[in-house]
Amino acid sequence: MLAFLEKNCAVLFGSEEQALIKDFRALTQDGRALVVRLANRSGTVFRISGFKYSELPDPQPILALLVDAGFTRYAMPEDGSLIVEALSRSEIVTLLKPLKGLSTKSKPELAQMMMDCDEPSLFSEELLKGFVVQQRVETLEFLFFLYFGKHRRNLQALALRDLGIVKTRSGQSSFEMRFPTREAATHSFFYEKLSGQISSTQEAGLVRLAGGLAEWPVFDEITASAARDREICRLGAKLEQAGFPDEALGVYRQAASHPGRERICRILFFKKETAAAEQLLKEMILNPATDEELLFAEDFHARKFGGRKLSRLTYLLRSAPVIEIDEAFRDSAEEAAVVHFKKRGERAYRTENHLWTALFGLMFWDLLQGENGETKHNEFEHRPTQLTDGSFFRKNEAAIRHQLALLRDSAALAYLESVMESHNGKPNGVFRWRRDMLTVMKELINHSPPHAIEAILLRMAMNPGDHAVGFPDLMVLAGKDLRFVEVKAVGDQIRRHQLVQLQALEKAGFSVEVVRVEWFADPDQEYVVVDVETTGGRAAHHRVTEIGAVKVCRGKVIAKFSTLVNQERNIPGNITRLTGISDAMVADAPKFLDISQSFREFVGNAVFVAHNAQFDYGFLREEYKRLGQSFRNPTLCTVVATRRYFPGLPSYGLASLATYFGIALPSHHRALCDAEATAELLILINGKRTKSG
Repeated sequence: MLAFLEKNCAVLFGSEEQALIKDFRALTQDGRALVVRLANRSGTVFRISGFKYSELPDPQPILALLVDAGFTRYAMPEDGSLIVEALSRSEIVTLLKPLKGLSTKSKPELAQMMMDCDEPSLFSEELLKGFVVQQRVETLEFLFFLYFGKHRRNLQALALRDLGIVKTRSGQSSFEMRFPTREAATHSFFYEKLSGQISSTQEAGLVRLAGGLAEWPVFDEITASAARDREICRLGAKLEQAGFPDEALGVYRQAASHPGRERICRILFFKKETAAAEQLLKEMILNPATDEELLFAEDFHARKFGGRKLSRLTYLLRSAPVIEIDEAFRDSAEEAAVVHFKKRGERAYRTENHLWTALFGLMFWDLLQGENGETKHNEFEHRPTQLTDGSFFRKNEAAIRHQLALLRDSAALAYLESVMESHNGKPNGVFRWRRDMLTVMKELINHSPPHAIEAILLRMAMNPGDHAVGFPDLMVLAGKDLRFVEVKAVGDQIRRHQLVQLQALEKAGFSVEVVRVEWFADPDQEYVVVDVETTGGRAAHHRVTEIGAVKVCRGKVIAKFSTLVNQERNIPGNITRLTGISDAMVADAPKFLDISQSFREFVGNAVFVAHNAQFDYGFLREEYKRLGQSFRNPTLCTVVATRRYFPGLPSYGLASLATYFGIALPSHHRALCDAEATAELLILINGKRTKSG
């Protein structure tokens, strides 16, 4: 990492960074290894006895070298509070004896007692010599910040890269500085650290931070100003939560961007300073900082000063049409809505933000991923710099408008196909590749006015950070009529940024709607009751040896699926004794790959049901994952459901329930037999669900 920074960022170093690198280079290899070990540990005070590393059998002489070089020092009495944090509860109790009542105290209470104790022998020389304190932490953190662009204290990313777990930018040989000057770098570093302080500080500490706001550095640069405003608003929010509205008001007045004025307005109204609140609202309506601020100001003014009782968000949700869906889909209202619309003969797709971010990333691929837009700060970052710093439209306006003209010239689809053919699968920092993305884009482009798509992409280009989120859940087509649908289940709310996006789509020329989902027991819903037998209990390590499945609709079994599976590995003896399935039985059975498609077709869009569904569903998802495929269906667990609808039974194991309800279970722990018994349970459960519905 240091070699990278020396090559690419040396002009950003101050005397502290230069000295640290020089001293690090002068250490022995063992000394450098221990510096890295310390840098990767949390905290700054370490117990010497905890340095048990294979490459350092005796850390004491190495520590002495690090002390001489200024990387560590031995603990002193003033380090008491940090040492207490490193001690175990039992160690603190031992040190505090013979004080009474220690057994009922928590560790934080004991730690405070130890810090409040005047007895000097608690932090004895013998105790202190067992700890070392890391030095030059600020300088090391700044070097990490120059490399990673965020406040972090370890090199985990490099280790994961070397293990092949994290993908990096391949073929990159030259990199650029993240910051133009040292002043810009130190300014950004200040606000990165401040962010962590605001998150971890409570009450009085927050007030102290607010008191020092005038000393926060100001730097005349767009991203730097945005960082300052962001932390001002975060501090204001924390002060509000802690019950300091006056202090929060003073903090928000220092913010130059949203949501500063919104919070000021709300606090003024709370303090009954309504005239000042109304005047600020009028200013926001006349000169809004963002679309979201305008929406807030208009809505808040109408409710507080215009006589309207409901917010626009609440009214929109309450007036939305209702669709009824089987309650088995509770875990995924959006997927349930897709199935609902398809049953009506419409084409429905889960789109959310992905459709638009993918279309944006492909339409402007050369601008974003080429020389002008590509991020070159380190090998781990993929998001184009111009999207991060907000300069994309300013730098590329003519080229952006030229690309958008492809929509009007009916050349957009051919261009998108050529980009996908050339770059499919490449990390790009804008969107994730999906197999069906081109299909969905074709539907959008073929059934939408070109000017509507152009308006949304232009809006995203001008402000990529704010306008790339909040898009509706679904895109639905009835014949050639296309609309976007936001799906809300019971308890869901419409967020303001979602309403902003809905209004933008509508203004551009799209049809949009919000639908509410209400749950009921659908008698026509299909269920596939599944049981799998496996070589063990962990899906990531063990494999499926048998699948049994029963399809149920309207209280009757309408189809069955059963197969052994050859996983080309030995079945443990205890598993054979439990299930009766042996190596010989599966020797001629199909492999999972051979039956994967037929099983997927059997399940279809039905609800996946199992007794302890997490086990069976988890194993099958893992099997498909090994094939590079996904397997997703709504699930219903008959263990959970029987506990809900038949409470108070002595046991909810499948064998016990079969006995209790008189269900046949002749070959327990064989997949089809267990699936058939579970299907009988499901029919009983659905009888209860229908009545309760």
